[in-house]
Amino acid sequence: MRAEVEVRWGRLGLPAGWLSRRQLFEAQSMVARLARYFEESAVGGWERVGAELDMEVELGRALLKGRVDRLERDEGGALRVVDLKTGSTKPSKGDLIRNAQLGAYQAAVEHGAFAEHGSVSAGAALLQIGKAAGVRTTLQEQAQLSGDDDPGWARTLVTDTAEGMAGRHFVATVGKACTFCAVRSSCPVQPAGRVI
Repeated sequence: MRAEVEVRWGRLGLPAGWLSRRQLFEAQSMVARLARYFEESAVGGWERVGAELDMEVELGRALLKGRVDRLERDEGGALRVVDLKTGSTKPSKGDLIRNAQLGAYQAAVEHGAFAEHGSVSAGAALLQIGKAAGVRTTLQEQAQLSGDDDPGWARTLVTDTAEGMAGRHFVATVGKACTFCAVRSSCPVQPAGRVI
């Protein structure tokens, strides 16, 4: 995998110099973490079902459509979606419990997005291969929805969001995204937007 990165690096058109060498080193480090994960997951009993798999499933008015980085199967036949992350930050353990992205993946599995491989979720995970991983492989797992106090929370989140987006009125709410929202200055829940 490292050799393949080396071969393809020149195609990116980056100028020669220390910055390009540093980025190549970071890419090689990510590939090494990914290779380590492949070995660890196999030892842990996970079988790779596929990579870059398309998914599409309807949940109420919502259409969950996209591509998953990796789909794995445990020894009992349950499926886990693994999403590769290349950034320098990662969510906390507390944030993983109800991580919307991972929950949506699990709901998609349970509602037939990968029916040819199964429809029982074994959880979902973020695989940190960027700087956030540190030296070791960092797999951040979300437990199976069936083990949650509210096993339907992810489906409800998806369907309620779709209903809200399709409705005549959209309720503005304060959240983490407010700090980088492009329409903050015209949002009615923000002080700057209340004057509009």
